[in-house]
Amino acid sequence: DREDHTFCGIMFPVKAKDYLPVDHIIINSIAVRGALGPLTVWVTKDSELGGSISCNKKHWKKLYEKTHPPSYRAYKELDLSKSPIVLKPGQVRGIYIHSTRRGDEAIVYDNKEKQKTHSDSFLTILPGRAHVSEKVFGSVPIWGWGSAWRDNREFVGQIKYGACYRLWNPSENMSFGGRFQSTARALFMCQRRPGCVFAMLPDDALYYILNMCRWDWCGDEADNLRREQKDLRRARRQRLEMEAQQMVEEDGGNEEVEEDADDTGDEDALGVDESDDVSAMEEDSDDDSEDGTNTSDSEDDEEEYHWGDHVGSRNPLRYRDFDSDSDASDQSDDEDGRQREAAFRRRALLQARRNIVHFLRSHGPA
Repeated sequence: DREDHTFCGIMFPVKAKDYLPVDHIIINSIAVRGALGPLTVWVTKDSELGGSISCNKKHWKKLYEKTHPPSYRAYKELDLSKSPIVLKPGQVRGIYIHSTRRGDEAIVYDNKEKQKTHSDSFLTILPGRAHVSEKVFGSVPIWGWGSAWRDNREFVGQIKYGACYRLWNPSENMSFGGRFQSTARALFMCQRRPGCVFAMLPDDALYYILNMCRWDWCGDEADNLRREQKDLRRARRQRLEMEAQQMVEEDGGNEEVEEDADDTGDEDALGVDESDDVSAMEEDSDDDSEDGTNTSDSEDDEEEYHWGDHVGSRNPLRYRDFDSDSDASDQSDDEDGRQREAAFRRRALLQARRNIVHFLRSHGPA
């Protein structure tokens, strides 16, 4: 809490992590500070945002509305218990807090300092954007011109939540830690062994015993589960990369060497080069969206144009959906993953170019 700025509102994404055996997360309250005034809290209706949060009011649901006196030092709790925010593992929801109080002191927020505003075993709070309009979801700032949104801002306050854990059953076994799975396996092996005391128990009795055990009673810890899930995701990603590479090699092997030589000339004629960096182009588009200058078509908006509307006022908030397990110790692994992903995209792009050139040559004039 550095109190870098104060203004009318703040919008930010919240992600529920998925490496613990949690059924859902319940956000019961949010606390903010500032001059406050008539406050409202909104949440996105859709939990599958795909890296983009719309600033159109029709995509949001209002959860809270109340007028509060100023609270410049202490956080003021906004009770959401009547309409809590529920997050399933891996889901992302956008949260928007706004005040219609006149002036620029309603809600305190900070400049973006890190890739994640906050991260614990259950939730990740990502940077968002501030709102400088006194109107809810307004596109015109209080001074009448320019963009009403300020990207690269962070939420300042407190979020209170509870976690509802999953209970063990055979279909949920892989959601638990390795030690718990080993315990369950050993228990059923003992039951199958003649002469063992557990052999007298039916399967349903063992299911009930394991169902009543907490996920951490066998010595599993959150860090261990995080590493296990990270290893599973890495293995899955490597398998997909190998399959994609094999497909590209099989398609490329069907082409003749002379055709490849001719294709190279055709690619030069089309203005393409194998050294093109696809990831750089994607990063450029991400930078444009962060600066509020993204000229891509935004979602359809039913509201009419108002004087002072900025070209980027209705662009969606774009965020990077980081893996829940990424941290400073994994930077080298993440760098290797980015390089492999860039190489895969480059191979896929080159293969698509070859297919286009082959199509143009086969359907061109005789």
